[in-house]
Amino acid sequence: MEAKKTTALVFVLGVWLGSSILLLWVVGSSFPGVERAVVENNRLAGEAGFAPGQDAAKKVSVAWVVTGELNRQYFAGWNVGQLVLAVCALVFALRSGPRGALLGLCGAGLIVLALTFWLAPEITTLGRSLDFVPREPPPAALESFNRLHGIYTALELVKVALIALATWLSFNSLETATGGEDSPQPVS
Repeated sequence: MEAKKTTALVFVLGVWLGSSILLLWVVGSSFPGVERAVVENNRLAGEAGFAPGQDAAKKVSVAWVVTGELNRQYFAGWNVGQLVLAVCALVFALRSGPRGALLGLCGAGLIVLALTFWLAPEITTLGRSLDFVPREPPPAALESFNRLHGIYTALELVKVALIALATWLSFNSLETATGGEDSPQPVS
């Protein structure tokens, strides 16, 4: 029974870790994707409101603002999903996980709470205040936005590392608990 609980924990952690990495890739490639699309599609470049290399025009274009809004929605939805995954993982870890995994999950859960209820709302408000605002001269809110965005990214990476550590510790405890019985045994 203990092995089943640990297997469930490893599964939840794997989903959380994989989804976190996927979202980082999706969001991390969204703005460069807009820029790449404009470079590769001349017609789009004419309609997007900026041409390749026009950074000032790019930041106030509809395409750029819509991409920012989609990222905000992705993070808002994902943060709710992470809260659910964190609760499930903590329940399984309390029942069967190793102490190190539980501590890592507590840290990851606290980070998700900070991302969801502090940083994401602040970044969303600041980001929307910067939509369609020219960047020359730099708006006053841009420095705060960049600082909060940096903190968010750093915490997200720490969270991923904590989940990876908890997954590794849980998987190793599963191997120890089963004595590796699921692995093939040599034939004598």
